[in-house]
Order: sequence, then C-alpha cells, then structure tokens
Amino acid sequence: MATTSPATFGLLGLLATRSWTGYELTQQVRRSLRFVWPVSEGHLYREQKHLVALGWATVAEEPAGRRTRKRYEITDAGRTALAQWLTTEPEEPHLQIEGVLRAFYSDRGTPADLVAATAATAAAARAMLAELGGIADEYLAAGGPMEMLERGAGLDADHRLEFQGREVHPERLPAVALALDVTSELLAVVERYFAEIAERAESWPTTSGPTLAVEARERLDRTRTRAG
Repeated sequence: MATTSPATFGLLGLLATRSWTGYELTQQVRRSLRFVWPVSEGHLYREQKHLVALGWATVAEEPAGRRTRKRYEITDAGRTALAQWLTTEPEEPHLQIEGVLRAFYSDRGTPADLVAATAATAAAARAMLAELGGIADEYLAAGGPMEMLERGAGLDADHRLEFQGREVHPERLPAVALALDVTSELLAVVERYFAEIAERAESWPTTSGPTLAVEARERLDRTRTRAG
C-alpha cells in the first residue's frame, strides 16, 4: 500500500456505497468527505485514475446527452483493499488549520493581523458547524434516513431509497454519525478558542515580549494540565 494514501481509501469508501460518475464524486466530496478528509478537486481526479490503475475500480463511458461521462465502480479487489486498510493502524492526527499556523507566527505581525485571522477562523468553523447541523437535520427529519434505519429500511443494496429527491443510505448512518459527532465537537472547540483569542488580542499592544508573559504562562499551564 506504499502507493496509496488516506485520500485513496476515502474515495474507495465512497465507491463501496455505489457507483458514481466523476461529477457525482466531486459533489459527494464537497458534501461529506471534505469534513473528515479534505481532498482538492485536482487530487480527486488523480485518485480516480489511480484506483483504476490499481485495479480497485473500473471506469466506463456512458451517454450523457450529446456527450459521455465516466462512471466509476469498485471491484472485488477494491473491496478487499478497503477491508484490509480498515485493519491497519491510522496515521497520527493532523492538525492542519491555517489559523493555528497564523497564530504560531503572530509575533511577526500586529495584534490587528492576529485578530483578523483568528476571527476569520472562528467564523469559518461556525459556518462549517452550521452546515453539519443542516446535514444532521436532514437525517433526523420526519420520514428521513434516521427513521428508515430505525425501521430497518435500506438494508437491501439492490433497492435504492430516496428522501427529498436525494438517494440515501440509512444503513450507513451509525458510521456517519460517528464522524459527524467528532467533527462537530472539534469545530465547536475551534470556533470557541479562536473567537476567544480574537477578543483578547484586540487589547494587546503587541504580539510578543514580556507584556504577554502572564497570558503565555496561562496557556502553557493549560497545555500541561490537558497532557495530564
């Protein structure tokens, strides 16, 4: 698996649900996968070709009006590879938040720079959290996927279910709920933390030096406490 990455298996996992066109995969990544493992569109298209080269997916041309489109489908080898990957040890967590990087170098800028960056990060986290809340609302709506799951619907892979004009897979909700829960928790922490920094940094005369020693000690003490 040296030539693969988590993004490879993120895409393979989507194909394990059903076949998708290239466009549909892009839309699904924007709707769901980007919350748990962001993939650029360029990387997504490369991974589609990569899965075919590995023999884990097939691609076929199908008519779409006057044009054709590519439809990708997982192979038995792909399902085996996905199952094997799920038995391996995950990578260490990645904390790739640009607001954290901006904070790390905030001593090279002004307090106003830090306020702007942290406020923007908090607002973005809030927007993402609101989007996840909307997805949860869809799942929990009357007659929706959650109720389908509770009554045992959607267990037949050959019988596709729809809700509000969208194909749904209620059998996947227990796994999806795990990801939504932890992601929403992390986003709530990001929003709260960066909003607090933005508020406090508004009164800072500088972003470095002894005037912020008390602030720095408080944060280091909290870090040590969390580490146990």
